[in-house]
Amino acid sequence: MSKHIDFECRPVLKDVLCAFGEKCFHNTHYICETMEGDCLPSDACPFNALVNNLIILSITPTNGCVKITGTYDIFVWYRFNNQRMIGQVQRLGVPFNVQVPIFEIEGGCNPIICEDGNTLGTQICAVNTRLEVVEAVLESDARKDHQEACPGCPSRLRVVIEKVFQAFEHGPQVVCLPVCAPGNCPAPTAGPVGPCPPFVGPTKCSYPCREDEVFKPDNCDQCPPPTDSSHSRHDHGCGAETLAVAAEEEE
Repeated sequence: MSKHIDFECRPVLKDVLCAFGEKCFHNTHYICETMEGDCLPSDACPFNALVNNLIILSITPTNGCVKITGTYDIFVWYRFNNQRMIGQVQRLGVPFNVQVPIFEIEGGCNPIICEDGNTLGTQICAVNTRLEVVEAVLESDARKDHQEACPGCPSRLRVVIEKVFQAFEHGPQVVCLPVCAPGNCPAPTAGPVGPCPPFVGPTKCSYPCREDEVFKPDNCDQCPPPTDSSHSRHDHGCGAETLAVAAEEEE
């Protein structure tokens, strides 16, 4: 039966999370023209899409949320002309604005004021944890709510970006670090007893050339390098070596 150990609290100053939130967003964007400035082909069929280069420009607390503004780049590849040709379109520096609700953790953080009158304040931060294109489709640029996404062009490429942001407030707080009471700490346990086995990692080749920098230096610095046929014969993809050794043994 293990001995009961009493702990006591040692106050320490630590950086902790005061509030935290996470939110997923689907932002829809439109691409109207080819790289040459022409309207998109009427039979354009997207087969790949990419979003990258996300840049956060500002992070602002807004009444229970964190507002995040930034930009990213969108690239789409498509087939057209009866699927015989490939085209690429892009939008660079696409702006976005989202707000992530955050919630206090265990009552949030209390202000800490020091002898010089300065307050150890908290800080609002955000991080993007997911950025993917989840849909890219060519559709008619039909008027919706008296608006068109691509005036002058019959079709538009609709791209949906999925992104996840985490936002949080963090700052210094006094927290309790559990430590064992004086005279109540258990003695450190001894390490493992017995012989120390060698560290062995997996090998992929069945017939390696073996070289030892002290006892067999430059053994593999010759053509052809000698092969160790005493090694276990389990082919793991080095078929050329296996055939070469088999030929040597037949001779």
